[in-house]
Amino acid sequence: MQITEIYADEDGETHIRTSPIILTPRDFAPPSAPMGVSAELPLTTGVILELPSGWDPRYHATPRRQLVAVLRGSLHVTTSDGTGADIGPGDVFFLNDENSKGHQSLVQGEETVALFLVGHADSTEMFDIQE
Repeated sequence: MQITEIYADEDGETHIRTSPIILTPRDFAPPSAPMGVSAELPLTTGVILELPSGWDPRYHATPRRQLVAVLRGSLHVTTSDGTGADIGPGDVFFLNDENSKGHQSLVQGEETVALFLVGHADSTEMFDIQE
């Protein structure tokens, strides 16, 4: 399993990378059979957002490190280095670009985009990043 991450380098330039999520077989819900389980993630509060069609051509940094799950609609996210990614329903990505040049999240089509954002409480790396 992999996750798309929007992150900032030491100069504040934002980029996109795909990182693996390591899943280890574990008895997570006995008596069910073992399943692949990630490391536990220290999370904080969550919020649901709804973005209207055409939102938002301005670059902005995330206010906190957070996981974002797309519930409905599609986004085209562009980082300050010019790299873009299309993100749609069922996709989960990690915003890790606080205090940076930011990214652009442009809603595609006429459908509103519904997102579920969950803050990441820890300052350590969330995933096994292999650059």
